[in-house]
Amino acid sequence: MAEIRFSLLGPLRIWREETEITLGSEKQRAVLALLLLKAGAPVPRQEIIDTVWNDGAPDSVVNLVQTYVGRLRRRLDPGHVARSRSSLLTGLGSAYAIRLDRCDADLVRFRATTAAARRAAAPRESLGLLLRALQMWQGPCLSDLSHLLEGHPWVRAIDQERVNVLLQCVKIGIDLGRSAEVLPQLRAVASAEPLNEVVHSWLVLALASAGAQAEALAEYESIRARLADELGIDPGSQLREAHLRVLRQDATPSSLFWPPSAPDPLRPCLLPADIADFTGREKLVERIRGALTCRVSGPVPVALVTGPGGVGKTTTAVHVAHQLSDTFPDGQLYADLSGADGRPADPARVLGRFLRALGVHSTAIPQDLEERVDLYRSQLAGRRILVVLDDVDDHAQARPLLPGTSTCSVLATSRSRLAGWPGAASFDLRTLRPEESHDMLTAILGRKRVEAERETAAELVRLCGGLPLALRVAGTRLAGRPHWTLARLATRLTEGGLEELALGDLDVRSSVAAGYHRVGAAAQHAFRVLGLLELPSFPAWAIAMMLETSLESAEELADTLADARLLEVATPDGAGQPRYRFHELVRRYAREQAAVHESDAATRVMIKRVLAALLALAQEADDHLPAQPYPTVRGRAPRWPPPDEVRARVVADPLGWFAAERDGLVAAVLQASALGLVELAWELAASMLNAAALRSHWADVERTHRDALAACRRAGDRLGEAVMLRGLTEAFQGDGGHDERDAPAAAFTDLSVPAAAAEILIRRRTGLSP
Repeated sequence: MAEIRFSLLGPLRIWREETEITLGSEKQRAVLALLLLKAGAPVPRQEIIDTVWNDGAPDSVVNLVQTYVGRLRRRLDPGHVARSRSSLLTGLGSAYAIRLDRCDADLVRFRATTAAARRAAAPRESLGLLLRALQMWQGPCLSDLSHLLEGHPWVRAIDQERVNVLLQCVKIGIDLGRSAEVLPQLRAVASAEPLNEVVHSWLVLALASAGAQAEALAEYESIRARLADELGIDPGSQLREAHLRVLRQDATPSSLFWPPSAPDPLRPCLLPADIADFTGREKLVERIRGALTCRVSGPVPVALVTGPGGVGKTTTAVHVAHQLSDTFPDGQLYADLSGADGRPADPARVLGRFLRALGVHSTAIPQDLEERVDLYRSQLAGRRILVVLDDVDDHAQARPLLPGTSTCSVLATSRSRLAGWPGAASFDLRTLRPEESHDMLTAILGRKRVEAERETAAELVRLCGGLPLALRVAGTRLAGRPHWTLARLATRLTEGGLEELALGDLDVRSSVAAGYHRVGAAAQHAFRVLGLLELPSFPAWAIAMMLETSLESAEELADTLADARLLEVATPDGAGQPRYRFHELVRRYAREQAAVHESDAATRVMIKRVLAALLALAQEADDHLPAQPYPTVRGRAPRWPPPDEVRARVVADPLGWFAAERDGLVAAVLQASALGLVELAWELAASMLNAAALRSHWADVERTHRDALAACRRAGDRLGEAVMLRGLTEAFQGDGGHDERDAPAAAFTDLSVPAAAAEILIRRRTGLSP
């Protein structure tokens, strides 16, 4: 227990331990009372003078204040220096304050207890805490100093706190059928405020709820008579409603019983700070502004900004909101709904925060979600307020937070596209273009430093993949290390992992991880193993092959990963198949997780299965080409049967399929070679030869055949070596930039093949054997 205790919820009283201290001078007591009313905050000397002396302050009033403060300090805190940190009553320039850490004040305990009641998990617990708080009151605040402090706004505010807590307590008591427990406190306040219609209307209801209907009717008649006699008015709507409900034997409080909100609504501004170096997206920003400012009757204008983690959704939304501050003069509300981190914010809690920002007292905020929504929309009605909902989990989470009238607008962000949000104008953010990324890096580092290493800056942009979060981390790290070259960071990004793109709360890994942890175990597994594929993009059948599942299940997994922004949806290919791809930084995270959760042997089998299915389709397409300039040579590489519907599309348009899978086939050859799957590598490369000849894609042939040839030589695969040599020769001859007579020597000079052998291989285009 504190050495000094103060009571101001009733008469002003002071104790040192168990001994009560008396102060002789009323003005001295009034000075102490003002310090206690501010509960530890400094009270300016002029405020003390204006309150205690009003207009009758003598010329020596400053000295009088100092004298009273000095006497209080000696009386309450003997032995402590006036301006020392340990003094109970401290002087702060021309202001004074009571140190609450060195004493106990019932006002502080009252507020702490009511705050605990608001946080209580159950209504019964909340009721008990509210009753305990109300029992601290021994009458109106500073009742023995009413002739000096009557009407002071600080005193009125604390008395109103008591009333607000009491009404909340009564509401809970009626809801729980425990009205009798709150009646003593309710009668005490009603006695102290005989003309307060709100308090007396609740007293009427509480009496009826406790079974004292006759007493409730008598209470109504008593307050009605006082209002008529003393004020000459009839009861207001709330009191009449209470009377009517008693007559109907319905003690449930209606919406009329909630305390009125502040008459002058606040102009909230909850937006985070805008950034000084916002770069790019000018046209997109204008489109979002247009969607939010279309003043038409009907639904609330909603702009939904979607995109993967780190793409700049929040930054863009906050930037737009700041630009529109004049368009929404009544304020801007902002809430982070934490949709991406797996712990989405409770709309009821967000509404409580919004209502407090709008000026509604905490005790006037209903517990019921629907009632909070009603009060919130009533507060916004007719006002021009922009509501920014950042990181929305789903439409259901955002729905209670939407205004009810089109004078307000909503700007929401989400990783999910939230296709079920009717009427929303959607804007999907993509990664920045290389020139935009360069501009962003320049805005962070300055033009001189970027231009000094222009080529390296372009490499940094490439390594960051146009992801604004990655660019900001890279740029901020360099800005904080002026002695670093851009080349140094580029090397670290090339050789290191995602830890090179983390700086404080800016962390690319955490951003990707948020989406990863949102999806289920099956989708997480698919994400990890798909990240090991080197294919630049892939259709759903590749997922089906990798996971040995149906095409329908693979499509569902792909959509799940795309909704979580772990996969990007590419433009459907020429064969009409939707395709998916990884952002390179997201792929890095997938591989990190695969290293932890997947075995090398199992993933090798899965990759081999995809490549084997790709080989089966490639050879099927090769067999159905309109022309085959070169005879086919087949080896013993495994084939994996693809889904029938995929095979049917390949047969229907083999050249279109080769065009769609062109980059994937090249990547598949390189990955098979790297994994030592030699026969898969050279057969995949060979399957491309005829399609490449028909479309003159000789660069693909040269690249794949050279890589597969090296793998064949490492493994001693003579048949594969011969087939790859033949393909390289055909690629050389197919390139119109060379003289065909020079083909053997030029084609094989760097392949360690004698010219004579090369000529034989060129003459023998088919049936090559080791």
